[in-house]
Amino acid sequence: MSTELTADTQRILVNNLKNMLADHHGVPVDAVSHIETHISHVLLAGDRAYKIKKPMDFGFLDFST
Repeated sequence: MSTELTADTQRILVNNLKNMLADHHGVPVDAVSHIETHISHVLLAGDRAYKIKKPMDFGFLDFST
């Protein structure tokens, strides 16, 4: 069984989190904003921001400098 998050799995995860955050903050689901960057998903709900890092392999990058 693979533990890697596919694009479909990530979409489902973000949608479920949007629903949970809307309930938690007492706002409609449409009031929870979703911003997708190249390395993360950011959900904005109320006065809070929730960041979910995408599973990525940066083994090819050199961070030594």
